[in-house]
Amino acid sequence: MVLFGREKEIVRVIALIRSPRESALAVTGGRGSGKSSLLAEIPNLHDYKTVLLRANPSESTWPFSGLTALLNGIDDPALAPLTDYVATSPRGNLDAADISTMLLSALRQWSADRTVVVVDDAEQLDPASQIVLGFVARRLAGTGLVLIVSMRGETPHSPFARMATLRLENLSHGDTVRMLESMSPGQVGQAAIHAVATATQGNPLAAIELYNELTKRQIQGKYALPIPLYLNGSFEPDLAASISGLSPRAKRAVDLLSLSYRSSADLLEEMHGDLSAGVDEIVSAGIAVRTGSYVRIQNQMLRAHIFSAMQPAERTAHHHELAAAAETADHQAWPWHMSYTPAMRRDTSFSLLRHAVELARAEETQSAIEYIERALAINPWEAETAARLGTVAEVLFSRGEFVHAKRYLDWAQRITKNRALTLRLTGLDFQMELMKGNSMRPSMMIRLIKEFGHHDPGLSACLLSIGALHMAERWQVQDAGQLLEHAEQFLGDASGEAVAVNQRARLLADAVKGSVDRISRAADGGTNSSPASLLLKGRALTYAENYEGARDLFSLVRNLSGASDANWSETARYFAADNEIRAGNFRSAVALIDEIAGSPTSQQYHRGMRNNFLLWRAHSVGDTVEAQACLAEAQKFVSADAPPRTVAQLFAWQGHFALMRGELEEAGALLSRAAEIGMDFSNPALLRCESDLVEVLVKSGHRREAARALTRMEYRSAGLKSRWLLMAVSRSRALVAEGERSLELFSQALDSWQKDDSLFERARTLLCYAERLETSGRPKDAKNALLRSKALFEESGAASWTQHVDAMLLGDGVRNVPEIQSPALLLLSDQERELVQLVARGRRNKEIAASLFVSVRTVEVRLTAIYRKLAVQSRSQLTCLVSAGGTTPPPELAREASPLAV
Repeated sequence: MVLFGREKEIVRVIALIRSPRESALAVTGGRGSGKSSLLAEIPNLHDYKTVLLRANPSESTWPFSGLTALLNGIDDPALAPLTDYVATSPRGNLDAADISTMLLSALRQWSADRTVVVVDDAEQLDPASQIVLGFVARRLAGTGLVLIVSMRGETPHSPFARMATLRLENLSHGDTVRMLESMSPGQVGQAAIHAVATATQGNPLAAIELYNELTKRQIQGKYALPIPLYLNGSFEPDLAASISGLSPRAKRAVDLLSLSYRSSADLLEEMHGDLSAGVDEIVSAGIAVRTGSYVRIQNQMLRAHIFSAMQPAERTAHHHELAAAAETADHQAWPWHMSYTPAMRRDTSFSLLRHAVELARAEETQSAIEYIERALAINPWEAETAARLGTVAEVLFSRGEFVHAKRYLDWAQRITKNRALTLRLTGLDFQMELMKGNSMRPSMMIRLIKEFGHHDPGLSACLLSIGALHMAERWQVQDAGQLLEHAEQFLGDASGEAVAVNQRARLLADAVKGSVDRISRAADGGTNSSPASLLLKGRALTYAENYEGARDLFSLVRNLSGASDANWSETARYFAADNEIRAGNFRSAVALIDEIAGSPTSQQYHRGMRNNFLLWRAHSVGDTVEAQACLAEAQKFVSADAPPRTVAQLFAWQGHFALMRGELEEAGALLSRAAEIGMDFSNPALLRCESDLVEVLVKSGHRREAARALTRMEYRSAGLKSRWLLMAVSRSRALVAEGERSLELFSQALDSWQKDDSLFERARTLLCYAERLETSGRPKDAKNALLRSKALFEESGAASWTQHVDAMLLGDGVRNVPEIQSPALLLLSDQERELVQLVARGRRNKEIAASLFVSVRTVEVRLTAIYRKLAVQSRSQLTCLVSAGGTTPPPELAREASPLAV
């Protein structure tokens, strides 16, 4: 079974089970939170014996029935006498305190291996069994048991009160969507799934029940969704109980509020019966919430319950009453309520769609979606419906609502026969796929323009320019040029904004090719000052290696672009992160990637770039576990039809960090693959993998292949004015050279560095220089270069590279330390011998702890044990024993009497 969104909870359960201490844990959560599913998964998380007991409510009045069932499940001979005693003794003669003491004594005497006891719905056990288990749960030391119980909630006087607690919260929206997608893979419409996830607020059981209530055609997106989504399942009693104590006025208020997602307070005041007091009551009770001048029911499942509990005639009467009041008090609410009455007109659906656009632009997305679904329910197939759906889809797309924009876009495409509208809708579809990071062939867009472009030349010019932008950003400059060439014939009919986009597309393509000498950092005026134009200029500055100018423009775009331009603001976030990576500012890049990872909105944008960013971040901070998880997700994306840039970037970054770790064979394979794909990109400064490949080949002893790779990089760099290329080529030449010539070239590479160049690249060059100095017999100079490189790595925030240099500094001089010679040292374990070697090299306890990834206290304890085994009293004696074959200095020469001295 797959548990979605419970990774942290599973980690905590595993840690509890594997802990050397016997412990207990209470898993709590509301109805449908997934407690039983989590407990059912526990036997698959470990290799110990597991006893799973599910409480039977029908036996809750039988004393010790739960305990008897549990002891039978354990089925151990050491517990058999107690089991027989409880089963055969008259119930009135059994005392919970005595049974608790007997059970605890028996558990401490048995010799079985660790056993995991899992009790589901523990609060439904009989009271006597709860008392016994609660008593034992606090005294598990020496029993070999791990006890895990689940309950709805913790009550102060429960026998399980004040136990360690793991609270199961509702799933995130994304985890709920993934769970529902797994139920019917390939057969669902994303909009229906997201609607269910939103309505159930992440409750797993409620989401499954509500999803099963939808018809197949509703799930596939071919029918309008019911408003509100009605849940007829196990939650009905709880929902009914939550409003059972309301006054008549409050009950009337919630009935009226259930008819729409939100209602105007002014409109409710127009209704007879003085509803103000009723509204205040339900707001105070937490049933409803005020947002500005509007009131809505918080829990959409409760709203659906109230709505369905009313008779159809009663609902119609309420709608009619609200429509009459809304005609003058709330023009947006009037068509909504009118659509549910016999007085509905033919154009009511068009009014709903028009108001849906207004609501979407006002950031009332959920209300807008309900208006659209209602319009589709009453008038789904008219041509005018298709045109208005196209407008709705464009507005939702601009706000980053890709799922619902795609639903209404597909619906409009199914019913329209207008060629100009077909061009507009298909072009929007292309833009959505490109913004998500999916692959697209330029020939598809050209074919579309050839067939429908003459119906709207201005739109055709805009679409081709946008396509060229995306192709240039994916480093496919030939495809970008092809689209720009086709756009030429339509520019005469294009708007000023479309012409500006075309100009920016040409600028970006030139910057990607490396053929732009200088780009002004200042924002342009007129149409070139729009967020989209500023964003694209900033991206061109990144490729021109003007990172500071790009940083300013990306910040400006993020400030200018609010929710109305979500596409540009989110793309600016991605471009800003890539800008910092290219500049070598690891600390800033990690902070931006953390923003991307923590933003639910960002997850739907540029998925290939996002996966690669998360992998880069995990490697850059040295988190190998997270890196493996990110790599699996990135590989899943590139295994499909991913753009070549995404695939090449993945290989290049994997190879880069494999080189850092010294895994030369893996690094060589990855970087060779990246370089092979990168040959299709005209500018070697884009992928930045060829200098890493040269370094790997030199360190692997393949100097001839390294020279060929260097020659290829020099040839491809000819005519390009890239400071990064100059530094990379200079370092690669020094690596390929030998002897004194190599050291001369390293000195020249370091001397050519300028103040605006990357600190990280200078640190890389210093690191390679230090390694070459070491092999040239100049260890002192090598150490100085290492220290300088470490300082630069720290300044740029490259944590993993800093750790790498630290390891090199801690491990220097290994070749000059003699091997263990004393037979007495054979008494030590491998770990102890490794520690002795580090002591012999003069390492302090703190340095040893960092090298072995243990605490300083652990080093001290191990040294004390080694002193005792070898009968030495100090570090000096221990060092002498290692290097002199067993002799130790006289006691007067021993300066440290204890391992705690350093």
